[in-house]
Amino acid sequence: MFAKVRRTPSSVIGTAKRSRTAMAAATAGAVLLTVFAPAAANAAPGSTAATKSEIVLAASDATWVTARATAAAPNKYPYLSVTRSSDRTFLKFDTSNIGADKTVVSATLELTVRTAEASKPGVQVFAADHQWSADSLTNANRPAAKSDQVAATSATAVAGKTLTIPITSLGAVYRTKPTAFELGYEQSYVGNTIQKLGNAAPKLRLVLSSGGSAAAPAPIAPAPAPAPVAPAPAPAPVTNGDPSKLSFAVSAPGSSAKKVFAHYFPPYPVSIDNKEGSADYYAKNYLSPSGEGGKFAAYGGLLRDRPLERSPLSGDWRFADLKSEVKQAADAGIDGFTVNLMGTSGRNWTQSVALMEAAEQSGRNFTVVPNVDVTGSIASASPATIAGKLAELYRSPAAYRLSSGEYVLSSFKAENKSVEWWSEIKSRLKNDYNINVAFVAVFLNASDANMKKFAPISYGLGNWGLRSPKSTLNMSNFAAKAHNLGKKWMSPVAVQDERPTANIYAEAGNTETLRNGWKRAIADDADFVQLATWNDYSESTSFAPSEAHGYSFLDINAYYLTQFKSGNAPKITSDSLYVTHRVHPYAARPTQNSQVMRPTLEGTSTPPRDTVEVVSVLTAPSKVTVTIGGKTYSADAPAGVSAVTFPLGAGKITAAAVRGGATVSKVASPFTVVNSPERLDMQYFAASSRGK
Repeated sequence: MFAKVRRTPSSVIGTAKRSRTAMAAATAGAVLLTVFAPAAANAAPGSTAATKSEIVLAASDATWVTARATAAAPNKYPYLSVTRSSDRTFLKFDTSNIGADKTVVSATLELTVRTAEASKPGVQVFAADHQWSADSLTNANRPAAKSDQVAATSATAVAGKTLTIPITSLGAVYRTKPTAFELGYEQSYVGNTIQKLGNAAPKLRLVLSSGGSAAAPAPIAPAPAPAPVAPAPAPAPVTNGDPSKLSFAVSAPGSSAKKVFAHYFPPYPVSIDNKEGSADYYAKNYLSPSGEGGKFAAYGGLLRDRPLERSPLSGDWRFADLKSEVKQAADAGIDGFTVNLMGTSGRNWTQSVALMEAAEQSGRNFTVVPNVDVTGSIASASPATIAGKLAELYRSPAAYRLSSGEYVLSSFKAENKSVEWWSEIKSRLKNDYNINVAFVAVFLNASDANMKKFAPISYGLGNWGLRSPKSTLNMSNFAAKAHNLGKKWMSPVAVQDERPTANIYAEAGNTETLRNGWKRAIADDADFVQLATWNDYSESTSFAPSEAHGYSFLDINAYYLTQFKSGNAPKITSDSLYVTHRVHPYAARPTQNSQVMRPTLEGTSTPPRDTVEVVSVLTAPSKVTVTIGGKTYSADAPAGVSAVTFPLGAGKITAAAVRGGATVSKVASPFTVVNSPERLDMQYFAASSRGK
């Protein structure tokens, strides 16, 4: 067994002390709902008929401040708070592109109430200066208060209700710069919160007039019932990520009693700052040796891989990214995420809450299991506090439930807390919130003693797992042990593990560790599988599409996942090749720093090797030819899925499958192998005949 060390930088860990960037509020994009053209009969004599249009803008920025903590920036919370004096919400809408040639005919603010203590009308709307940012706004630096309200105080906050508040002072809505509002609540001694994220985010509905003469405006045709505002579009999918292009059909989420979950690590979202990939936070700070003030320079930088780059998105890009990740996982047959909960507040918590909503909106039967990581700050919270936070997540329809109705709760390193501690969380959930949970105790060390100790309070047991081919293949039959205790078993499956800031790695043997993990899960008749991980780039364990391996690991994984869930190997309907290799020999020495990485993450059960591997997915036997740095090798590959290795060499790598004199599949790795790298990188890179 080995210790899992979280060496995530302070800028991403979402504890109270380590929160860097808060969750964005809502989308900035305008959605054109309806265009009205007045009938000629309604036009005044001598005038030109005007065109009427209705747009809906979701807030481009939304946060709240509190006088109870003057310097605090509460933007980390997934809601907005409004009271009479202490809490004020600030909303900003991007109206800068409407144009001075347009006239604002009417404006309506739409707010969805999350919780309410109000008993009478009291929503207050004031005009506000727009020059503020949700990430840094506090009660101390908030815009100067304006005394005149721009809407009548007529709406009463009722939990779950969407309030439509007409803006009576249309001069407060700008057409060539952003429009901002400050919200409060007139009734004293009550607390009310407003939804901040997703479809329920605050919106500004505008009816505009363009064209026409100065004659009296024609009446606007009655609008149909307001259509729901479309959420910000997810990033355009990478073509090669299309599951229909795979060489086999993939089991859909929820299609089997056997479930596959991927461990989701909130500190590493698709994007941190919504910039171009070449200039974003990943590129400048996590991958660069000089990033974050050079504190990881001795290691050549914090990370060696990152999510696939994308162009900036409009609107609520963080939520769009989460929806994209859910789609990627669901397309690959994954049933859900086990989301790592390290704390009870901060950006990571907010990301976890939003992930539940992204899964809920996916329409893919994709679920989420809260995973309490008791190596994080959450371990210092009381069971009562943790139960309360978990209850928030279990309110989501996306929370995974058993057919018996119990919600599932998982863990990382369950043995780090006592059986009594976990039992109290379960009791609090049941007694205080009427929520019954089935606990899956996932251990760092699934010893016989730990399994027997936790069995009485657990529905299932699991292990975080090992990361080298031999140790994975030769580990104990934990599934049989769990079944003998009357419990379900969650088997680990992983690709690799490299930790630059600890100077250690496990020899993964190209994709051998991945394939051996599935061999054990299938042969041992595991009930669940946890992929470790979806996106922990600090340990290079990600299955998620990345710059270093594209969709390759996710594709290969989908074949074995489908076999696990369906009980049968999927039928191969087209030919594909996947090539994996390192970008330098394992014994290479870096030219820019002196740090040497040791293959001792879990001992030396599998010695390091220098190999290029080709995984063939073929409809019929073929000859696989590989060129490595100018040298050519070949091997026979059978129908189905198989793997063959060749010696690593400096230069470019290509592979092709030839059948009957014709090339049926080919792949060229975009990664060049060198003998003297600037920094060491012991992960395996991958490329696919399907593209990146």
